Amino acid sequence: MLGPRAEAGVWRLDRTGVRAVAGSAARAVLLVPAEHVLTMSVALPLPSHARRLAALPFAIEERIADRADAVHLALGTQVDGGPYLVGVVDRALVAAWVAAAAEAGIADAAIMPDALALPMPQSGRWNVRRESDGRILVRAPEGTGFAATEPLFVALWTAAGKPDCDEVADSGETVPVALDLRQGDFARPRQGLSRIGRRVAIVAAAGLIAHGAIAAADMVALRSVAAKRGAELTALLNTAAPGRYGGNDPREAALVAAELLPVGGNAPPGQLLPLLGRTSAALAPFGGTLAIRSMRFDEARRSLRLDVELADPGARANIVSALRSAGLTGRFDGDDLVVGGGAA
Repeated sequence: MLGPRAEAGVWRLDRTGVRAVAGSAARAVLLVPAEHVLTMSVALPLPSHARRLAALPFAIEERIADRADAVHLALGTQVDGGPYLVGVVDRALVAAWVAAAAEAGIADAAIMPDALALPMPQSGRWNVRRESDGRILVRAPEGTGFAATEPLFVALWTAAGKPDCDEVADSGETVPVALDLRQGDFARPRQGLSRIGRRVAIVAAAGLIAHGAIAAADMVALRSVAAKRGAELTALLNTAAPGRYGGNDPREAALVAAELLPVGGNAPPGQLLPLLGRTSAALAPFGGTLAIRSMRFDEARRSLRLDVELADPGARANIVSALRSAGLTGRFDGDDLVVGGGAA
């Protein structure tokens, strides 16, 4: 028999364990370190939640370093009627967070990256907050968020074009759950249904059966999206190479566009941000030792070259070891730290 539901409130998981923090929520929420969760906004133009979940692995597989079936995916809220917020995280970490919540007496709490507790910023700006441990939380206008030590934050901020930042104080206001990682195998435990609840479930199931034909609309939506993307590709091709293709078949247009691509430019897109996220998480323990002066991304080798300054040169071996433990490759080339995606 499950115990009683935890009272609504906000808890935080850090190195000292789970502790209650200022703030309110409609239900129990456990905030976990955002360094370990890659958040992204993903277009999923499908009318049903089930179809969006089914399409999610295919929508993000080229944007992450790991296989989609090797990580835990969570589908969050829709941002301004457009794309959906998505979280990607190691399954073992989610299992550990679920266990920590249960041990703290909040087994049914939602689990969310702490950066997403910041309010949404204005367009083109970042909302930021410096934590007492030196971490910097960031919320971007597309709804995503991340956390990093100051050197990595500066590097990421520079790579993003140095957007204007608004510092947000920890006001203890209501925390909406934009992304709950408790999904799929890690879904919250369910309480037994009451007699009335069972009757409601039966009525709801009957309604779903009666409206099963609505699922056919998903295919119509997919075809509509495909036709729109095909028209966009044809228009871009005519702009980039006038007279090269005069038809309207998107498949033929794609073949012509492939012929125009430069040799060696076929690396999967979206490699930079996932690699940055994993690197940031692996290097987080060395925030007081390692300072990053600049970074470069080698698309051909899918590697990140960081110009670093070490307060303790003896930490090199530990840094390389930490990167390997995170499934990355790491080596020092002079003052540069070269990080690759590893076997993942």
